[in-house]
Amino acid sequence: MDKISIAMLAILLMLAPLSGCFGNDEVPNTEVEEVIDHSKHLHPAPELEALLMTLEGDQFVAGNVIHDHPMEVRIVWTMVSAEGISSGDNLATNLDGSWSFDVDVEDRSEDITITFRAHNLPEDTWSKNLTMIIPAFEDNTDDTNSSENNTENNTENNTENNTGNESDNGDDGNETSVNSPPTCDAGLDMRADVDTEAYLDASNSTDSDGDTLQNLSWQITESPEGSTASITTGSLENTVNAMFTPDVIGNYTLEFSADDGEYPCSDTLQLEAVTTSIPSISSDIVSQILANDTAMEEITFTSEEGHVDTWEISPSLPTGIIFESGVISGTPSGILEETTFTVYANNSAGSDTASITLSVVEKYDAKDLAKFWLDFFQCQTSDDRPMVDDLDTNGDDNHQCEVSIVLNETHVIITTNGIPNHDFESMLACSQGNDCTAAQNYVWSIPRNPTNDTTGGHNSAACPEAGGDYQCAADRGAIAVAINGVPLYGPEDGPGGDAVAAEHGAFEEDRQPIDLGICHGHNAMGGTYHYHADSNCMHWHAGEGENIKDDYDMSTPKAVAQNTYDGNHSKVIGVAYDGYPIYGFWGYDADMNIVEMKGSYELKDGETGYNGIDDYKYTEGLGHLDVCNGHFGPTPEFPLGIYHYHSTMQNGAGDMGFPYFLICYRGEADQSSDGGNGNGDGDDPCAGHGDTWGPGIGPPPEGCGGGAQGGQSTSQNNLADGLVANVLQFNPFAFILLGLVGYRPKTKVEV
Repeated sequence: MDKISIAMLAILLMLAPLSGCFGNDEVPNTEVEEVIDHSKHLHPAPELEALLMTLEGDQFVAGNVIHDHPMEVRIVWTMVSAEGISSGDNLATNLDGSWSFDVDVEDRSEDITITFRAHNLPEDTWSKNLTMIIPAFEDNTDDTNSSENNTENNTENNTENNTGNESDNGDDGNETSVNSPPTCDAGLDMRADVDTEAYLDASNSTDSDGDTLQNLSWQITESPEGSTASITTGSLENTVNAMFTPDVIGNYTLEFSADDGEYPCSDTLQLEAVTTSIPSISSDIVSQILANDTAMEEITFTSEEGHVDTWEISPSLPTGIIFESGVISGTPSGILEETTFTVYANNSAGSDTASITLSVVEKYDAKDLAKFWLDFFQCQTSDDRPMVDDLDTNGDDNHQCEVSIVLNETHVIITTNGIPNHDFESMLACSQGNDCTAAQNYVWSIPRNPTNDTTGGHNSAACPEAGGDYQCAADRGAIAVAINGVPLYGPEDGPGGDAVAAEHGAFEEDRQPIDLGICHGHNAMGGTYHYHADSNCMHWHAGEGENIKDDYDMSTPKAVAQNTYDGNHSKVIGVAYDGYPIYGFWGYDADMNIVEMKGSYELKDGETGYNGIDDYKYTEGLGHLDVCNGHFGPTPEFPLGIYHYHSTMQNGAGDMGFPYFLICYRGEADQSSDGGNGNGDGDDPCAGHGDTWGPGIGPPPEGCGGGAQGGQSTSQNNLADGLVANVLQFNPFAFILLGLVGYRPKTKVEV
């Protein structure tokens, strides 16, 4: 029987039970496979199994390679004997992974140490070292003795020597009384990608006396300038093996050392760290709003592939912010408009880029919004009170908006004349009833410190989907005040339909004429101009050759939000009676992307909005907003987040964005008067009460004269009462005016 046959038989019959010594117990894959493109898939590193065999006085090693493609594997070997050191790197395997190696050594006066390692050529992966030690013959004149005689002679020799030297130095397995130093082997020199883990293997270290190596240690003796890399053993069982990740391009000298209890040894290898991959950088954060004079949250860019030699950023960061080693950090000391910065990661192989959008805003206190409202309400000075025109009257009206704000300890008292800061349309009340927009005397009392409503138990008639958890906003009448001083109204028209849905043709309002003008606003009885939706005209600016009537697009609900889209978060447009801000259409989603905010209300099956609020249901997750039409999150002025509402023209399905502003208050809404004069003294129950009252104030106390919620004066209410009488006398014009003042014949509990 030849050597190959014996080797194959040995592998099949003996290696499996002995694999605990030289390998694992997997059966080799003997199936012949096609040449495969390994760039599309990878395989585990090869593994080695081997036995020392003797046939007719000749010794050889019968081995096996465990790998999916054994024909692609070559065996690298090194043999140390009395005849010197020899090696080879191209020992081939057979189709089934078997191989053999002749131990061709004449001089057996010293132990023979043979180390094998398998190399998968296409994927450049290596097996662990497999080392075999063949003991020296007692008498090398007969080097053809069988392995049985060799074993017997060595056993007898070892027994005699050990018996005669038991008390010499306690060196177990030593054949003489002299202890030999161990031999350390740190392994072959290597190249590795910088920032890529390299495997260190000193398992070829030996002691000729059979002593156990002690005090195993790896250390870095030389490294490139600036390197802070270290060697780690991780979860490895001993420090013969270790892991090392070079962090700077250049040459490293790594030393392995050990001792046998008496003599030390050491050996070094050279590791060259190189760059072969272009960086591929990313960051978990793509946009961040920073607060002035407040330390920012660090933004870290990392490379998933390829070492980064140098980092750059363009344009220059604002004062107080630094960029170093891929990290943006610091405390900004100035205001910065939203700016996109490009980060560059470079190495000798190439570059990669990533973007980050930053802005620095004035810091506002989310627990006291007084300064915020003082800064953002319009029309407070003569320089911010443009002349505007009612486009439904003849000639230029030269209207001017007016807003004044005073503070007391708990509230912001806002007085306005209700005139917008843009050209507007009064619509039917003006064109058919000659009751056009006129200056009012509104007084609004808004909490400085918005507080979430956790009491519940509210009347839910005007917001049934809230289930009484939150106080309902008015279905018709003022629910908030815009920052230009104009009231924001609920979604319903006078007859009780959805005024905005009717405007966009969702149904035909056949009970009385209803029409909304620019920015979904119009005038009601007594010249009370108000918005039912949108209201973003306060932030719209005409381009060259444009005018608001022709170029502010209200053709479809989808078109409206585009009028004020500039790539940034929308500006604040108003404040609700609970003190929380209302923003325009554009906001941050969960990933800080700028998106059109969508409502989560949808029409019930078969409904059109003809019955107003009763036709809608809230579907959680349909859009971005909650049951009140708001959410908690960052805004440009409150980077750490604040609860806020958004105006909406669409829901998450692309249909009507009911309730357009809000339908309930997530905060504790102040519907009572605080003296109305802004001083908070409350000594005179009638002090500060004028003829016009907003829902943020409530009706005047008894004995203080008339007043009405919803921003309508006593005279306006009397006019409405007179209109009811006129209806009974069949005055046809009264039907129009009834819709405009909010008269509704159907029964509904008001909050």
